[in-house]
Amino acid sequence: MPTVEPVMPFSDVDAADAAELVSMMDATDRWPAVRAARDWVLERAGTGGRSLDVGAGPGTFHAGAGPRWTGVDVDAAAAMVAADRTRHPDALVVRADGERLPIATGTVDLVHAERVLQWAPDPGAILHELVRVAAPSGLVAVTDTDWSTLSVDHPDDDAAARLSAAALRWVRWPTLARTVPRRLVALGLDDVEVRAGAVTLSGWEPDAPGQEDGPPGLPLRTIAAAAGPGGPAAHDVDRLGTLARTGRFLATLTVVTTMGRRPR
Repeated sequence: MPTVEPVMPFSDVDAADAAELVSMMDATDRWPAVRAARDWVLERAGTGGRSLDVGAGPGTFHAGAGPRWTGVDVDAAAAMVAADRTRHPDALVVRADGERLPIATGTVDLVHAERVLQWAPDPGAILHELVRVAAPSGLVAVTDTDWSTLSVDHPDDDAAARLSAAALRWVRWPTLARTVPRRLVALGLDDVEVRAGAVTLSGWEPDAPGQEDGPPGLPLRTIAAAAGPGGPAAHDVDRLGTLARTGRFLATLTVVTTMGRRPR
């Protein structure tokens, strides 16, 4: 079976292989559930205005938002800022910490953070900043993955359970997505809404370039390594890879988007 170097968690992007992380983000950007979440946010956000994407990565959100939004991309990682500027030379991209945004209070019509808080040292501090910079009636939208929902079809129920348990160890805050609604209410936002989207991955080509670690966007071998390198979970993924080569693979998980408006 292929040997895969663990992907460095997004909590330390600049210490990792940036190209590999950008490739993973590109893959998850193509998930229908992620695209539907973004469409929902833009629909609710209205006709346009000033927007901010925190933890913007390679700048995919604003690239798809259209000209009605005057956007600023913020990321703490130099590698992601560089990737965004390379792909979008005309974009306004700022390297900054999400806990200390260089944005004036109450000035942004749409504040967006996608799959960021689950990796952050202090997600509460970032949420506070997202709300702080939102303009009166401005929208704050947060999307994260609920890793407690990861499920794989494995012929061994114990193996499936081990992989689900491993998913709770490879992310700093694996179930934070569930807590965002009450956190935004506590921060004073109105009209808080929640949308859950199911991610279904029904194909994996383990021998294809870029899929050695797992199906596009889901690094199963890295996730398994969180339970201990070379442990039972790693062998469980090997078995999944064997099944996937014969067209028998299925994995599901849930992406949760929460949004609310700052009072006038």
